[in-house]
Amino acid sequence: MATDVTDGIGAVDEETWARLAADAEPDAAHGYLLFRERLEPGTALLVSADDDRGPVAAIHAVTAAAGTGLFSHPWKLLTEEQFLRLTQDDDATRIRAEHRALLGALGPDAPESGDLADWLTTTVGEPLVVRTYDRSPLFTAPDVDITRRRQAGREVVATLQDLVRQGRAAAVVLPYVAVDDELLRGLLEAAGFVRGSVTAASALHLEGYPTYQAFLDGQNAETRRNYRLAEREVTRAGLQVREVPLAEHVDRIVDLEARTGERNGAAPNRPQLRAARAYLAAVLPGAIRVAVAGRSDAEVLACTVQMYGRHGCCTLGYGSDYDVTGTSVAYHHLVFGQPVESCIRAGVPRYRLGFEAFAPKFRRGARVAKRELWLWTPDERQRESFARLLRFLDERTTGHLAAYVR
Repeated sequence: MATDVTDGIGAVDEETWARLAADAEPDAAHGYLLFRERLEPGTALLVSADDDRGPVAAIHAVTAAAGTGLFSHPWKLLTEEQFLRLTQDDDATRIRAEHRALLGALGPDAPESGDLADWLTTTVGEPLVVRTYDRSPLFTAPDVDITRRRQAGREVVATLQDLVRQGRAAAVVLPYVAVDDELLRGLLEAAGFVRGSVTAASALHLEGYPTYQAFLDGQNAETRRNYRLAEREVTRAGLQVREVPLAEHVDRIVDLEARTGERNGAAPNRPQLRAARAYLAAVLPGAIRVAVAGRSDAEVLACTVQMYGRHGCCTLGYGSDYDVTGTSVAYHHLVFGQPVESCIRAGVPRYRLGFEAFAPKFRRGARVAKRELWLWTPDERQRESFARLLRFLDERTTGHLAAYVR
């Protein structure tokens, strides 16, 4: 079995990649990985182990960079205060001090304040990051027996470690490994990675519900009321919900998404966002849908951008025109009710809701599943320091997630 390292997913054609993307999750698609490469500022690569028929196992990764976003940069995940999960009952001063002490063990001159992620980059270097939408997968060919898939996966993981030893990155990090991914977890443990949970992903499981009404009937009274209330608010505001093609409405969709980002304190780059959305429409024309709300068929006042596969759907963005009174009420229906109904109608069994914001998702019937951050660096002492930091954050995360167990 030969191992190959190429400059991203573009080095493999879509037909060849389909052998590994047979799980039909939307974020396994060739086009989605092209989109992620365009989105991330770092250098992308694809490591694969191939037989005479093509790839048997592969991992897609991107080197983190200064402009990499929070959920794509492990050093930000490990240093941001939100992941300390502080509550009113906590001794915040003690917990912050313990966190800083654990970070300080990774290198000299840890700052008392300021951007700890930048300091960690200076101290350790930039990591090679494995992630898609809300997971860090090892893609494997389902038509190959498990023994050969395990062998191929072992070679892929070893090649990632070799790239770090060669100076291509400072560490390998898989921040969102699913706890039920026994194959990948076993390979990483055997290769000496350390782990701990920093966050979780939520999803609505829709299998077994033939209709949207059947889904609502299967929920508890509070969850059912939340969905119905969102529908009534849309009706009272005089809004109609429909689906439109992204390519035909890209300027308006980008404008609405940018407005929402600005309202939440971000500074979105509109030309960059427009280019990303136009590219998404081009590389995944059959998978991308946009649900919109307006007072007529000619009006778009709020929207969600959704990505569909046979086995799952993900919402990629939300936008709203806050200058129009009453438009904000569309949020809960466009983010929850409409995509649930659309998934059931299309026979899609799972609606993936991404990271964080656990409470509103839980109130609408979602299940919350921890993701594990697995990390390897060749410096054994540094690796053990990361292990202690991850154990600390895992304890904080586990306690926080206890409220969202069904």
